Amino acid sequence: MNAHGSRLWLAKAAVPIPLFLRYGFNPGSTLLLHASANTAARATVTTTLAAASGGVLGLFIKYYLPAKLGGSHVYDIGHTCNSLLGGLVGITAGCATVRPWAALIIGFVAAWVYHAASCLMRKLKIDDPLDAFAVHGACGVWGMIAVGLFTAKEYSYSAKIPDAGIFMEGTRGELFGNQIVGVLMILLWVVIMSILLFGALRMAGIFRVPVEDEESGLDISKHGGSAYASDVDAPNHKVATASTSSSIA
Repeated sequence: MNAHGSRLWLAKAAVPIPLFLRYGFNPGSTLLLHASANTAARATVTTTLAAASGGVLGLFIKYYLPAKLGGSHVYDIGHTCNSLLGGLVGITAGCATVRPWAALIIGFVAAWVYHAASCLMRKLKIDDPLDAFAVHGACGVWGMIAVGLFTAKEYSYSAKIPDAGIFMEGTRGELFGNQIVGVLMILLWVVIMSILLFGALRMAGIFRVPVEDEESGLDISKHGGSAYASDVDAPNHKVATASTSSSIA
């Protein structure tokens, strides 16, 4: 069954869902509340602070930055919600190992990381309408690096001698190095798998939607309505017909 049209307010009303679920994922990962109550409580606090700081800063980034740096001089609800999600992603790796003040910094930086990555994707003309890479990819990388920066030694996990982040007391730098290696290995894996998957789809001729659908927009061609009222009134607006069947390799 096709959903007839989509609405920005409805999409953003769903943001509390991943926010709520993150409380099950981050604090819930302790698995044993009776033995790990302090860890679960700390993860809850840091998760909340990072999400809040990311969302608030994201609201003002979009409003106050000049247009050449991706600003719009409007309070953009979509940008704000994605900045909040970026804060959630950024804190996930270190939610149990950083202090509350560090969680605020991680959320603040995540908002900037999200904004920069989102602008970069548009600059490169890479189609990512949900900003999935900016939120989950870029902010995820930042979150892994943040573990190596802000982990408190007393909260650190290690099979040998616990280490702290390089901005914290008692650091040996090993944790930061391990996090960088982890980021590089994950990026290598993702690049290789993406080349194989997308290359196969391209060879099969199903990598892209038909050109008519691209021109009209997938909200129109696939869901029967526009997400934005301005799309309908645009002078070059086109509506794809049901007979569209061509594709681009």
